[in-house]
Amino acid sequence: MTNAPTPPAERPSALDEAAIRDYVAVMRDLLDHGGFERTGDVLQAKKWDFEHITRWLDAHGRPDARPTIHVAGSKGKGSVASMAAAILKAAGAHTLLLTSPDLHSARERIQVDGAPLGYREFAEVARALLDDPDAERWSYFEMLTVMGWMAGQRAACDWQVVEVGLGGRLDTTNALARKLVAVVTPIDLEHVQILGDSIPAIAKEKAGIITGPCEVVVPPMRQSAIDVVRARAAEVGATFHALTEECAIRVVSSGLDGQRLDVRTPVRTYRNLETALVGPYQVENLVAALRASELAWQAERGEELPEDAVRNGLRRFRMPGRFEVLQRKPLVIIDGLHTPLAARRFMEGIRALPVPRRRVWVLGVLSDKAVDQLAQALFAEGDDVIVVPVGSARSAQVGDVVRAVNATGAIAQRATSVADGIDRASELVGAGGAVLVVGSLYVAAAAREHLLGAAGDHALGLR
Repeated sequence: MTNAPTPPAERPSALDEAAIRDYVAVMRDLLDHGGFERTGDVLQAKKWDFEHITRWLDAHGRPDARPTIHVAGSKGKGSVASMAAAILKAAGAHTLLLTSPDLHSARERIQVDGAPLGYREFAEVARALLDDPDAERWSYFEMLTVMGWMAGQRAACDWQVVEVGLGGRLDTTNALARKLVAVVTPIDLEHVQILGDSIPAIAKEKAGIITGPCEVVVPPMRQSAIDVVRARAAEVGATFHALTEECAIRVVSSGLDGQRLDVRTPVRTYRNLETALVGPYQVENLVAALRASELAWQAERGEELPEDAVRNGLRRFRMPGRFEVLQRKPLVIIDGLHTPLAARRFMEGIRALPVPRRRVWVLGVLSDKAVDQLAQALFAEGDDVIVVPVGSARSAQVGDVVRAVNATGAIAQRATSVADGIDRASELVGAGGAVLVVGSLYVAAAAREHLLGAAGDHALGLR
């Protein structure tokens, strides 16, 4: 692919163009590896295990072996993981962050010191693993996870924060050699065909990341889930930390530009912490990330996490695609929510903030999500909802989503794409209204590409 288009923000030199061509080539090979993330095939997911990953890591010098915070859960795990990495970096750690899925580029999943892996570095690590016959049958997610650990070893990262892909007990990331802290964020009904059809069953899968003695951090969630996580911690000799028992929070100010908080932990009281994150639920995510970072730093360094690291890490942190304000006139807010709990938390934020009452929704979801429950949590009678297809083979049928929306009393119509949906919604609300773009992260990414000109793998002919 000699004339592959490139992101506007990264106009390349001739050397960069070669790296981008290499990136495109390896990405095509990686995407061919498939797996549940790519296909949505539940039968593939039910066959998961990571023994082959463990054997590979043992045979290759354990590139995953570094002090680790491991994060599972149904809601907020990406935010918690990313914030914890930002705090540790501000404290002087040389960090590896592994998250999924990505918004615009697969490179986002592997971040060294807060920056996505470069095209050349990504291509080199990918090619090394693609050429390994032992990895021939691995899934796309398995490939990206092990590539992240390889990249961390190459960069000599001395800390890492790792977000679970799906579940926890059988997730590829659970092959980790060492964990200082395991975080289990709020549990909701999700992927019920894989994880179980009750909160305790799903909590048991998520709590499977607690594999031995470590610190376990749990933010507020349903008691039935807390009980399962607490029992798992006791079973393996881990120390349980409930944020409702250890921490206190006071919101000093809150708006569409961010929040100021007072937070008390067992280490100290932080006054007037600044965050650009919006919404009440992000407060709980922030405190989970903060407490996990305190515990990890103390366990590894034997000293208190510096207060300046917390302040600087949180103040600079941004989380694209999560309750993100993209535009003011009309107000456009996007959120990659995908569970009923996430939908309820999003609505809490909408009600708490100065969002215009004249609103039109843009909704696109994947086929394995609880569409009926999502719609019930988001919409009221008379709401205008524009349903859009998701740019994925796993997209729900637009007709099915329309029926779920109409069942709430909202009024659904269809658009041909996310961009079309946003443009039509903007016309309907006018400059003084609000467009709320929600559902899959694929939808959030498409909204950013449409309104901000963000570019990535789509512009390279990938995805």
